[in-house]
Amino acid sequence: MSTVAPSLPQESAPGLSEPQRIIYTFTAPSKTFEDIRRNQSWWVPFLLGAIFATCFFAAIDKKIGWDNVVKELVSSNATFQQAPPDVQEKQLRGMTAAYKYGGYGAVIFILVFGLIEAAILMVVFNFGMDAGVSFKTAMAIIFYAGLPNIISSILAIISIVLGNPENFNLQNPIATNPAYFMDRASTSKFLYAFVSSFDVFAIWVIVLLGMGFAINSQRRKLKTSTAVITVAILYLVWKLGQASLAGLRG
Repeated sequence: MSTVAPSLPQESAPGLSEPQRIIYTFTAPSKTFEDIRRNQSWWVPFLLGAIFATCFFAAIDKKIGWDNVVKELVSSNATFQQAPPDVQEKQLRGMTAAYKYGGYGAVIFILVFGLIEAAILMVVFNFGMDAGVSFKTAMAIIFYAGLPNIISSILAIISIVLGNPENFNLQNPIATNPAYFMDRASTSKFLYAFVSSFDVFAIWVIVLLGMGFAINSQRRKLKTSTAVITVAILYLVWKLGQASLAGLRG
């Protein structure tokens, strides 16, 4: 008779908790994206991003005032400056209300943008590279990869509270890209908008997105470098479009 004891099934390793997933996104992102294979939940990073974005817009409202922000935005707009005073006043009121209530609706905008971004990247990686990433997985990658934007929001809030309100620029609130140091009055709108795309936090998010999609590719194994370059190209195309519109508006 055999005396060998029957082998027992090994218990699977426990998954990461949400606090661990958040922390590892900054310290060891591969662990977070590998855990997304087990659990595609994305509500926690989404809510964290929405909360800090709302705090950022609230700080603008209380410390600077949306009317001042809007006046600064249109100060170099040739089309606006050439409009009659009554038209300018009407446009200022409308823009101020839109920015103010839009800022407090950051939760909705972040969710909608996340849905769109997840759909686009899922289509690109699945149909272009046969990655086999589900939509729910793509959503989790999007919101965890976007967590560095929380740091950006915190730095912007500190800049608003401690800085000079007259120097605040909504389009470029902190010195994390070369355009921050450029003279907006003498620089073309296209160049200023495009150079601002090379932002430290944007690059960080792009790297995390590429890593997330590479790790979670099911049908075909993707190199992280290939995935990062793909996301970077899509980002630059989008930013070129935004810069072109800024140049046309003048």
